[in-house]
Parts: sequence; structure tokens; C-alpha cells
Amino acid sequence: MEQLEFEAEKEKLKEVLEKYKDVIKYYDLRLEAIPKLYKQDTVMLENMLNMYAQKLRLMEKSVKNPYFARLDFARDGEQKVEKLYIGKVGVMDEENNSITIDWRAPISSMYYDSNLGRASYEAPEGTCTGELLVKRQYEIENGELKSYQDVDTVSNDELLKPYLGANADNRLKNIVSTIQTEQNAIIREPLNKNVIVQGVAGSGKTTVALHRIAYLVYNNRDKIKPEQYLVIGPNKFFVSYISGVLPDLDVNNVSQLTYSELCSDFIDEELELINEEEKLIKSISNEQELTYERLKVSMKYKDLLDEFINQLNKSIIPEKGISIKGMEIIPSNLIKEIYNSISTNEIYNTIHKKTERTKLLLEKYIEDNYDEIAEEIKEKYTDERKLRKDIGEAVKKYFKNLIPSTIKLYERFLEDLKKEDNNIKSIKQKIENNIKNIKDKKVEFEDLSALIYLKCKVIGTEKYATYRQVAIDEAQDFGDFSFYALKVLLESATFSIFGDIAQSIYQYRGIHKWEDVMEETFANDCELKYLQKSYRTTAEIMNEANKVIKHIGLDAAMPVIRHGEEVKYIPYNNLKNQVDIITNTITEYKQRGFKSIAVICKNEKEASQINDALAKHDIIAKNIKNSDTEYDGGICTITSYLAKGLEFDGAIISDASDGSYTPNKAIDMKLLYVAMTRPLHELRVLEQRGKVGK
Repeated sequence: MEQLEFEAEKEKLKEVLEKYKDVIKYYDLRLEAIPKLYKQDTVMLENMLNMYAQKLRLMEKSVKNPYFARLDFARDGEQKVEKLYIGKVGVMDEENNSITIDWRAPISSMYYDSNLGRASYEAPEGTCTGELLVKRQYEIENGELKSYQDVDTVSNDELLKPYLGANADNRLKNIVSTIQTEQNAIIREPLNKNVIVQGVAGSGKTTVALHRIAYLVYNNRDKIKPEQYLVIGPNKFFVSYISGVLPDLDVNNVSQLTYSELCSDFIDEELELINEEEKLIKSISNEQELTYERLKVSMKYKDLLDEFINQLNKSIIPEKGISIKGMEIIPSNLIKEIYNSISTNEIYNTIHKKTERTKLLLEKYIEDNYDEIAEEIKEKYTDERKLRKDIGEAVKKYFKNLIPSTIKLYERFLEDLKKEDNNIKSIKQKIENNIKNIKDKKVEFEDLSALIYLKCKVIGTEKYATYRQVAIDEAQDFGDFSFYALKVLLESATFSIFGDIAQSIYQYRGIHKWEDVMEETFANDCELKYLQKSYRTTAEIMNEANKVIKHIGLDAAMPVIRHGEEVKYIPYNNLKNQVDIITNTITEYKQRGFKSIAVICKNEKEASQINDALAKHDIIAKNIKNSDTEYDGGICTITSYLAKGLEFDGAIISDASDGSYTPNKAIDMKLLYVAMTRPLHELRVLEQRGKVGK
């Protein structure tokens, strides 16, 4: 009986593959015909060519693995049992019959959430109920059925093991078929809901974030364009790392930016982000030296900016009025009177809008009172038209440069801040350094929120008001004010925020409690959700990493029961001995088929030193720095703080001795925890003495 069923499934796969080929042929023909059909409309021509080229690309990518699951569902009140084959993409034949169902479709949610028996799903027309008779999972490789199994739930460690055991470059390809119930619940939250996800290392935060965007794009495609979604990552390297995933999820044209790129684009200035390594090292040795940095990402800084903006609002109209040929024709007090008569409301909610409204009202005032205004100046003109033109030009010139650039405004704010009574001399010195850097358009991460907030409140949010959904990854490294400024900028958007307090390594600017963000930024219109199970590493690696994080009083992650080698702690004596051990380990990892291998170091100096030493052993490794944008696998040297959010088949921590990671420093233990939770399969830890986390 089982063999007969297997043969029937093979025939079904063969049938689906033939239908896929027919659809591919149809798309090919459409692509050929489109230039003739739309030759008079270049915009429509480009749109149609892009649409069908994308459909064709997805079809060709999925034709060798068209589906991963099947549901047999008997709807209430209907005799027929539907057999639904679920794949990465939904495919229809020429007669609009479903060949495969998209994993994002409402009915597909039963695969992730429902057990056999009574089941339901939420469709646009309402709740659909019935009996879920079969839930089947397939293993298909290169168009060939390898195996299948009937399951009651996808949330099962045994079912996950084959997928989690894959190399790092294959895991994202399989994630759709292994989304867990708690992950699926977050992915399918409605568009209009703000969510914050506290997820342990390896819990799938990044993949859930991207699949949530893919789900929302698919289910809101008639109302919202992909361009109205935004993904914010912690650095260029990380943004590049995830940028290839969304197109594979049938999502294109979604913006992907770092916080600094977002700020630079919004304020329309080329900004240079100052390297943070020196500050990070300083925070590890003496956190008290970074009081100013903590101030700049706090809500107190927002209050200081509000005071500055309030004063700017009062003083924006100059003391001098509008003059022509050295004669004042409109006094300043009249312009101020018009400006102050405009009440701040939803329409005139920025200084820029109020000045623009003032200009219009003033022009009307001049038109209504022209004879009186022109009376004294008339004698200097022989041409009435020239006089009218000069008055108009004078008004335009008066208002043109009334509001300085955002950079200049921030510089003025810092000058005012420096004058305030402050007992901490180090802060005054830092403010002076800050002003010098701002003049050169060099900024620290902590300045970005203030620059965004200033322009929002003084000028407005411009094009950013059109965004509807924003996903933020590695969000634990943003400060309270960072989130608040984003919410002001992206005023029409809801937020999906993903992070892990245990990996908050920028102590001087990172978040401490998600509840503060919920209250201050979202007025509690937000739900905090948890991902507590780690799917990345083996149980042996996760158990060792948990010892480190529990050492500083943070919650441990629950590992999926996938076993591997014990973590090996290896003593070394000097640099030569250290590099020899690393070289031998890399060779061993490569022999075992590991495609991505990381040597994780404490800082850039150590990473460069080891990278150079490895080259002398004929091991070419990419030394990843903050400015890098690509990593395509292979061997790399990388700092623990840049490795955050990434994963590798195998990892080597170059030095985890007490001199490198001090046990009683929370920041050191968080960095070590980040380093230890990067590998999927195996971890070696080098140390000069003793063991770490024991």
C-alpha cells in the first residue's frame, strides 16, 4: 500500500512539473508578445516586461522543487476534498486553476498552525472551517521525489533536524517549509499592528522579519506597493547579507537601508559615519566615560531638541523686515504677527509649513494693500511693472533662506547645549568635538536620531510619510530616542522590531527594556512577542553559550535537540601556536565539507593580525570590516560585534581568555555570547588559560 502511495505521489510530481513547463512556455510567449502589444506605451511596456520576467525567474527557480507540502481539506458544507500542494510560489494554469498554492496564502496557514481534525483559516471573505484530513511533508530534489511523511504538526524537533543540519547557504532556501508555529504567528500578524520580537540567538529573527515582509507584500498587493515597505539593518555588510533573500521570496523593490543611510537620504546630506570600534572598546573598559553618548539616544535629548525647536519657532522671523533699495516696505513685526497667527495643527505642524503659509498670506496682504505699501518707494521707480516685480522678488528672497539646513540647525543646537550649565567637563569637550565633526559632515550613530527628528519637526517628513511597514533587525542596538525619531519620520507606518537584549553590545546606545520603547514610542499600541527556541546551533554549543549569558543574569535560550560535537576549549601559548591551531582547525572544517568558516576575534586589530598570519599559511580569508558590503561564504576573519546576526557552518573564537573577555563585565560576556552562537555545527574556543563560562 505504501509503495502504491509513493508511486502515486511520483506521478503527481511528474504531472505538476509538466504543468510548470507549460506555464513557463506561456510566460516566454508573453514576453515575446509584450513589446508588440505595448510599443506605444513605454511605461506599461517596462512594467509588463519586469512582471513577466520576475514570474519566469521564480518559476525557473522553483521548477525543480515546486512544492514542499500537501493539505487535504474538506470544507464544511462541501462534498469534495481539496488536495492543496503548497510551494514557495503560487502557480496558476491558463484556465486559472491552482497548480501550487503560495505559502503566504491564507489557506496555507493551516500547514503551520493546525493539527489534523477540525481546522480553520481566516480568508478575506471570513473564517473557513472544515476537516483537515492529511498534512504531508515532501523532500524533493532536482525534480525527483525522495521521500514524504505525514505529520500532525510542523513544530517537531525530529522533523526539523534534516533542515537544520544543512550548510549555512542552504538554510534560507528551506525556511519556508520549516516555519514554526510561534514564528508563523509573527509573520502573519496584520499590517496595522506594531510588534516587538525579543528573540534569542538563532531563533530565526532575521528570517521571520524578511518572511513577514514577503507575507505582507503578497497579502496587501492590491493596496500597498512594495516600495512602501522598508527594512532597516545595523550596517552595510548586514544589509548586503540579507539583500539576496527578498527576491527569492518573490519580493522586489523593497528599500533596504542602514539607519545612517536612512538619515543621510532624508536630510539630503552626504554623511560620514565615524567608526565605532574605539568607542566600543572604551565602553568595555570604562562605561562612565560615555555619558554624553547615552544622553544623545535618550528621550531627555528629545526634550532638549523640543526646547530648541520651540525657541526657533519664536525667533525664525528676523528682526529686519523686507526692504527694497535700502527702504523697508514690510516691517518685521507685521511678518511676525502673520506668522504667529497661524496655529500649529495637523496642516501647519512644522516651522517650514508655517513660513510657507506666512509667505502666501503676506503676498495676499501686499496685493490688498499695494498702494499703501508702494507709496513711499514709488518715486524711485519709473516702471510700475518693475516695482511689482521687485517687491515679489524681495519677498521670495526674504523667505528663501529663512530656515538653515538640518546640519546647520544641529550645529546651532550643539552650540546652545555647550553653553548650558554642566558640571561634567568631559561632556563639554565632547560637544566641542561633536561640533567640529558636524561641520565636516562627520556623525556618530548617536547623532542620527537628532538629525532625523530636527528635520521632521522643522521641515516635515516628505516622501517618508508614504511608507506603510518598517522591519528593523538587530534593534537592540538602537536607543530609546532612535525608535521615537523613526516613528515621527515614518508617521504612516507600522513597525516590526526584532532584537535580543542579550546581544545588546553597544551599552552606551542600546536598548535596556523593550517596555520603554512600547510606552514612549508607541504609547503601548504595540505587542511584545518572544522567540525563545534556538534553531541555529547544536544543543552542545547552545548549552555552553547559555552558561555565559546566565553568568550575567539573562535568560537562556532553549536549543532544538540537534546534537553535534562538544565545544572544544584549546589552550595556546603564543601567536604562532594560536595561528597553527586555527590553521589546522580550518583545514579540518574544510575536509568535513564546511562552506562558511569564521575566525571570530575581539577587535579589528586582532582580526587583521590573524588574517595576515593565515595568509602566510596559504589560507586566504576575507577580513570583514564595517565598511564591507559582501560575504559570499568561504573563510573569513571577523570581529564579534560585526558577526552579530550572521551564521557560519563552523566557527573558531581566536581568544576567549579572561584577558580578552572579562567574566565580570556584562559587555564582554555579551560579545562572547554573540561569538559562541554564530556556528551551526561546530565551535572551537582558544584560550590562554582556564575555561570560559564554566
